[in-house]
Amino acid sequence: MTLLSLPPAPERNDSATDRRVPRPFLLTTSVYEPERAVSWPPHRHAEHELLWSDRGVVTMYADGRQWTVTPGFGLWVPAGVEHEGSTRDHTEVRATYFAPDSWRRAWDRPVVVSVIPAVRQLLMHLKYARMTAEQRIRAQQVCVDMLEVTESARLDVPLPRDSRLAPLVERVLRDPADDRSLEQWAVVLNITSRTLTRAFAAEVAMGFAHWRRLVRMRAALGQLADGSSVKVVARRVGYSSTSAFVAAFRKTVGCTPGDLVGRP
Repeated sequence: MTLLSLPPAPERNDSATDRRVPRPFLLTTSVYEPERAVSWPPHRHAEHELLWSDRGVVTMYADGRQWTVTPGFGLWVPAGVEHEGSTRDHTEVRATYFAPDSWRRAWDRPVVVSVIPAVRQLLMHLKYARMTAEQRIRAQQVCVDMLEVTESARLDVPLPRDSRLAPLVERVLRDPADDRSLEQWAVVLNITSRTLTRAFAAEVAMGFAHWRRLVRMRAALGQLADGSSVKVVARRVGYSSTSAFVAAFRKTVGCTPGDLVGRP
């Protein structure tokens, strides 16, 4: 995986100098279209960031969660929040930065934002079109007004921080098809299943089976974006039947795998 270089650090230790959005404008968009997979190390921005994709899947880590960004949705990262991430091959990544001094919404933590086609097209038009400053600011305000937080798709997987759970978390993230039950994991970790259940509930506010299903669906999104068939992906993420996988995918993501990738 290639490390995607970040912009050079500002010469002075002054966050106000680290601006991508020139005054008096509201936003600006950067475009990344590498052929190979890339990754960003942990970093922060002096401005708010909306990370979105026109093609492919981006995996981000922020606020103690793993987020999967797919076309149609974006991850809002407030100014100053540390985050890192990676893409797969041929992913078309967009990062739109917003000037904090002109932002009025109380989005003070990472959230999922709906990026509808009209917004995507207008953001790209703003990047390349020639227009007066007044026209540009008006169009940028339209983009801002059209952005909305959405709960229609769960793009985040909470990551437990309890050190006792680390081997389990690492294994399931690496191999979502691992089908060991909570009781079997309790034996591996040398703790009682009751303790393990309580630890999971305390760390991620959900049961182990629910958490693992989220991990499986996040992994499935990336593999579907890479062109793998629904049948193959179902097997890779731990489902013995395609129908069971499709049902779990619809329940979690809000659509079928075929709806997402436009094929059966």
